[in-house]
Amino acid sequence: MSSKRATIQIPGSALREFAEVERMDWSPGVSLTDLLDWINSVAARFRPDEIRLDSRAGMEFTARTFRHYQTLGCIDAPERAGKQVVYRFRHYVQALLLRKLLWERLPSEKIATLMAGRGTAELKRLLFDGIEVVARQPDGTTGAATDPEHAESWKRVVVAPGVELHLRADLPTPKPAELTRLLALLETALRRNC
Repeated sequence: MSSKRATIQIPGSALREFAEVERMDWSPGVSLTDLLDWINSVAARFRPDEIRLDSRAGMEFTARTFRHYQTLGCIDAPERAGKQVVYRFRHYVQALLLRKLLWERLPSEKIATLMAGRGTAELKRLLFDGIEVVARQPDGTTGAATDPEHAESWKRVVVAPGVELHLRADLPTPKPAELTRLLALLETALRRNC
């Protein structure tokens, strides 16, 4: 990897979210849009605290940049499922690792060589190599996590005056079908309580 590494600290909730995504049923595969949504929702957690202005890695992956790195050999080609292409957990791990290595200023050619022939478990090990798990304090500062399994934080989202949502911070970004289900549950709850 690079000789000068920047500090990467992630909250324990990011590890739990990663584990939830890994446990999902990936057998049908996911679309590129869904994959990019998941990658972009967590990629910021796997980046150094300080990003140099001349960094090649932008804040989000687009379909264009994702495909560019596929052509360079940094990310596997998608799999065919009938007339569609689908992506798997391995693509998710490859993309997160790619983002991390770009932020660490590794050239694309070295990244492709580093990833070539490695299994998903090895790619996961490389992704978490050099990352420190931290606990978020109530004042927003961070400290080394002593017990990430029991640390729980929530986000408060004001929807409208008198209406707010409380979301666990480690809640993964839902797939479109799951989002539709959640919206129906929210509608039911609002109708019962208003």
